[in-house]
Amino acid sequence: MLKNKKIFFKKSQKQYFVSILLFSFLLKLIISFSYSEELRSDSKDYFLLAQSLANTGEYRYEGETTARLIIGYPMFIAGIFKVFGENILAVKIIQSVIEIFSCILFFLICLKFFDIRYSLIVFTVFALFPSNILFAVTILTEPLFNFFALLVLYLSLQDEFLNTKKIFLLGIVWGLALLIRSSFAISIFIIPVYLFYNRTRLFDGFSKTRNKKLILYSLLFYLGIGITLSPWLIRNKIEMGSFTLATQAGFTFWGGSNPNATGTWYHKIEETNPLFYEKDEVKKDKEFFRQGIDYAVNNPHKFVITGFKKIAYLFSSERMILLYFTENENKERTSTEVYRDINPFLIAIVNIPYFLVILCGFWGLLLIKKYRIIIYGFLISWGLMFFLFVALSRYHYVLIPFFIIGTVKLYEHRYQLRKIFTAKKIIFPAAFSLFVLIVWAGEFYKLIF
Repeated sequence: MLKNKKIFFKKSQKQYFVSILLFSFLLKLIISFSYSEELRSDSKDYFLLAQSLANTGEYRYEGETTARLIIGYPMFIAGIFKVFGENILAVKIIQSVIEIFSCILFFLICLKFFDIRYSLIVFTVFALFPSNILFAVTILTEPLFNFFALLVLYLSLQDEFLNTKKIFLLGIVWGLALLIRSSFAISIFIIPVYLFYNRTRLFDGFSKTRNKKLILYSLLFYLGIGITLSPWLIRNKIEMGSFTLATQAGFTFWGGSNPNATGTWYHKIEETNPLFYEKDEVKKDKEFFRQGIDYAVNNPHKFVITGFKKIAYLFSSERMILLYFTENENKERTSTEVYRDINPFLIAIVNIPYFLVILCGFWGLLLIKKYRIIIYGFLISWGLMFFLFVALSRYHYVLIPFFIIGTVKLYEHRYQLRKIFTAKKIIFPAAFSLFVLIVWAGEFYKLIF
């Protein structure tokens, strides 16, 4: 597709595109070969689950059958282990290759919103974005999920995958994304809503015919998702006794809905509830949900306040990706204490681009006219998920492409901004800007003092 003259009108544009791709890939390779981390937390869990799959063909954690984490990413690593052995470097290199395709997909998405010149600008920012470079070489779901999230977005912007039976394939891809990150679950409502509001444009015929097609294609979409998820769900029913995507949902909900909740995982959280030591995952999952719901129902104001704290953590600084590359201290110190020892230059080089993109991108996203339901649907469904469950700063990784698009959209309309943003229209973006500025200021105040 990239050889198509309709995309690259000039040879220099194609050369520039390839050069940025290769440079981005080279940076990831340098980091991959120069850093060997000690796996911990989620990374260690993914490794152990992948090891179990590769060596025994069973999804077990510390010898016990589990459904704590959804299978997609551990299965991906297990496939690499089968070919290259238990080689973490191989995982990093393959993820770096996948990131090349993520960059290509992102560029193609940008062509839906910009001309070739601006699309190359957006693509460059994305390909060389500091935290994107770092996340690509982590043993975390972010690189693989980002590829599938971008693929889902790209296909969702193609009418042929919405108004034909190809929507079934879109459902399959969506299901694969869910198998990597179950927190993507709320997003499954985006496509039916988009079809409903665009049924006149997408479907031929009279109103009754269009409504029938709306229902048919929505069902085909869900069928694709269901078929993709069904082997995992059936396995969990047989092995665990419950049709569940992941049994971690209960304690991640309770973690954000209890008297001690901060909005994220807090220090020594496991010591605050004996239920963490329950061996029956399904029982633990249900009981955590019950306790969390009881707290939310009896303390709705506190639940909502904590929800905004979760959004604050979601948009907090790029601390987690920097902490990933620090030494494991077995929780002897808090993350803030460890973060304080990181080189200030590294903190600045990773965080400043992020701050600028989030601040400018939010304003620019309000300028998007095409595909608003899909774009806003992605953003709202992701934010809603972490308003309900605990949030971490690394979870904003999947939102970065949207905010980069918004940033360049703001730049594209830089000469019309005074006319576009009237007094009423600046209230919402100004409030968000103030919100994140307060979050970042508070975070760095704690870091310094």
